[in-house]
Amino acid sequence: MNFLVSFLFFFFIFFINQILLLVQEIALKSVDVKTIIILVICAIPQFLQYVVPFATLSASSMILGDLGASNELMALRSSGIALYRVYRVLIFCSVFLSIFTYYISDYLMPLSSRVYQQRLGEVMRQLPTFELSPDSTNTIADVVMRNGEVSGSTVSDILLFTTEDSPYMTISSPEGSLELIDSTRFIYELNLDSPQILMTEDDISRAVSAKGDSASVFLDFSSQVPSLTDTNPSNLSNSELWPLMMSRKEIRDENVRRFHEQREESLMSLAGNLKRIESIDNYHRSYEDLEDDTEYLNRLGEDEPVQFYYQYYSAEFNKKFALALGCIALTVVTLPLSLIKIRHGRLVGFGLSLLIAVSYWYILFVSQLKIFDYSFNAGFLMYIPDTVMLIAGSAMLIYRKRRVG
Repeated sequence: MNFLVSFLFFFFIFFINQILLLVQEIALKSVDVKTIIILVICAIPQFLQYVVPFATLSASSMILGDLGASNELMALRSSGIALYRVYRVLIFCSVFLSIFTYYISDYLMPLSSRVYQQRLGEVMRQLPTFELSPDSTNTIADVVMRNGEVSGSTVSDILLFTTEDSPYMTISSPEGSLELIDSTRFIYELNLDSPQILMTEDDISRAVSAKGDSASVFLDFSSQVPSLTDTNPSNLSNSELWPLMMSRKEIRDENVRRFHEQREESLMSLAGNLKRIESIDNYHRSYEDLEDDTEYLNRLGEDEPVQFYYQYYSAEFNKKFALALGCIALTVVTLPLSLIKIRHGRLVGFGLSLLIAVSYWYILFVSQLKIFDYSFNAGFLMYIPDTVMLIAGSAMLIYRKRRVG
């Protein structure tokens, strides 16, 4: 019951707003209720990988706080029953939830992402019938489109104009048809009849106009698509991420090897030039070579090159394990509550769990920001929140046991 209450709390507080935005965006497009429900269900696994560890933390805090407040833990200890018998139940439950969290992030998330994209692609194919309403104006990236009547994929009285980057373009056409040509990126082709084109610069006196029998304009609607899920590495399974990560690791290792070779050659050249400075006659020539070598070394720097995608893939690969282990780490950090006598234990335990959850989230967020600052495997950074929680929980548990003992 504690876990269920905590689960619902974190789910609604942190993520229900995004689901409501998703429902709002697609419901306004007259999408049927069945499709809306499927899209919402597909978005849920994106949240559960965070909700389950935080719910585990909160439930453990509430249980230990409540048992402590009612003196039940003290009664167990005075009866000669060790507290580890209470701890092992919590740890066992957290291990089970860790496995469940990994299952969510490594299987349900990739699966739901693919279903989401497939369903959304089917919806977007109907775009002219529900997105382009008669006598409406739509903004697609930096293009503004004004249209008249809409009948199926046929659109009348079309006016297109760009809002950024000179020269500015304005296209008008009495009629056109819209067709989806890339369902993955939601790229549409707008075929125009008898178009008239006007191109201008910031100086309005400089303009070029043209007309023709037909023209094609490609429109990118991806910015208008509600996307709680996408095809980035976080929505790939680890079996899919592993070969991608290893291929980028080979590139990274080759870049690091060449970096050290170049530094070694530069240092050898620098040492040779220093050795050649034996007289005033060749001092100036050697000094110029020294400056060139020093400048080259400064450009190389001392830090090994960072391979962007290797860091990105390795971070996402290990993040799935780190979030799963978070259930255990966050349970361990609550164990010292069993040695503290507090009033309103369940309420206090819940309040402490919120503070710990915010701290865990912040450490994870900062760790993710640092993955491109170092050349070593960024996956290690994903385990920092778990490590901090395990160390803090173990240290406090040992400290409290010594004081109570």
